[in-house]
Amino acid sequence: MGKKGLIITIGVAALIVVGFVWSSRSNDKRLPLVAITQIATHPALDEVRAGIVAGLSQRGYEDGRNIEILFRNANGDASLTTPIAEDFVRRNPAVIVPISTPSTMAVANATKDIPIVFSGVADPVGTGLVTDLTSPQGGNLTGVCDRWPFREQVRAFFNLFPESRRIGMLYTKGDDVSRIGVEAMTEISSEMGFYLRLLPVTAAHDIYPSAQSLLLDVDTIYTGIDHMILENMDGLVKAAGEAGKPLFGGESGSVEKGAVLALSINMTEFGDVTADIVAKILQGIDPGDMPVRVLSDGDLMINRGAAKAFGLDVDALEAGGAVIIDEPGP
Repeated sequence: MGKKGLIITIGVAALIVVGFVWSSRSNDKRLPLVAITQIATHPALDEVRAGIVAGLSQRGYEDGRNIEILFRNANGDASLTTPIAEDFVRRNPAVIVPISTPSTMAVANATKDIPIVFSGVADPVGTGLVTDLTSPQGGNLTGVCDRWPFREQVRAFFNLFPESRRIGMLYTKGDDVSRIGVEAMTEISSEMGFYLRLLPVTAAHDIYPSAQSLLLDVDTIYTGIDHMILENMDGLVKAAGEAGKPLFGGESGSVEKGAVLALSINMTEFGDVTADIVAKILQGIDPGDMPVRVLSDGDLMINRGAAKAFGLDVDALEAGGAVIIDEPGP
């Protein structure tokens, strides 16, 4: 090798070394990654995610400045929750934030080391995520759960529709989250003395014809906490409109899509509480040392168009503290 060739070789080698050192330093300076995932696009879940991002910003953690936020959506396909979780684990984020029970179950199965802050999980003990809400016992996950005010929701509906005593409910067969709502409503129907008819569905295309059939026998359909039902509200709204009967929702997204009312947990607040826990983990606190926080208080939300269609006094409801959603009714 000539002198000139030797110089070129040394120069190339030096560039490789410099590039390696620069790359290593860049990786060392990589912003802490906050990986967020949710089971589907839905107003309530979207509000939770927006509340998380806003809450982190309010606590000094801004995407692109001192943290990096990565978001993945399973788009209603539960089979995608595991690949998303596994991809997150490969990226080794500072914290993973799954929104909804299916997303949380997938992430919890994918890692026992990376901190997890779940949000929007109805029953973390019943699903085996934690053994105790007050003490996750040193594990890698904690979060926020929504203890839905089922009794208060039913009372709110009967207060506005006192002659209605027959409630129908569609639910996804085999879904753990849906099961929670079914069991709660079954118990409440026995205590409060109203008729409850349950009808299982297995796919989105079953919802509209099943709702048509159910509305022949009941005064209203309660949308519950079933993710598949909530993702496909159009079928329920259409069937209720044709039957001239109200939809009774459980969260804000149902009201926005046509349910006449819901006593709904504030999902933005839900996200903010989740952000508070995430911020503490970014500060170095172990998730296993933080109790699961529980939100159960609800705001009465009214769909203006649907309420007027059923003769409700929207102005009086608003004066009484109800949140009015200006969306068309069924």
